Amino acid sequence: MKVAGIIINIFFPGVGTLIVGKIVQGIIQIILIFVAILLTITGIGAIIGLPIYFIVWIWGIISAATAIDRSSRR
Repeated sequence: MKVAGIIINIFFPGVGTLIVGKIVQGIIQIILIFVAILLTITGIGAIIGLPIYFIVWIWGIISAATAIDRSSRR
């Protein structure tokens, strides 16, 4: 199930983080992605929105991967 979290995070940032059990981080990621998309829709907001989207996307993948790493150590 943890590997599914990484794969889902690649396509839907934040959702995979929810799946691996990091509820608060997942909700924050989903909210930030939503804000980034709204900023990107406005022309000048794309300057801020696209970097936010990319950073949250990478953060989601890393958070799901660390959840896998921690569970494999147990």
